[in-house]
Amino acid sequence: MADKPEKKNKKISKMNVSELDTALKKAKENNNTDTSRYVMHLSRRKEELQAGK
Repeated sequence: MADKPEKKNKKISKMNVSELDTALKKAKENNNTDTSRYVMHLSRRKEELQAGK
């Protein structure tokens, strides 16, 4: 049987800036606040990547 493999979530540490933007937008659409841990981690990682450029 040709089952499609499940799409796994990508780790925040492996995301690039555009993926982080998409994840932040999606998280905020799902009513996650700016103080949620997931949003805070995404924001922190985005800042790290932008500081390195």
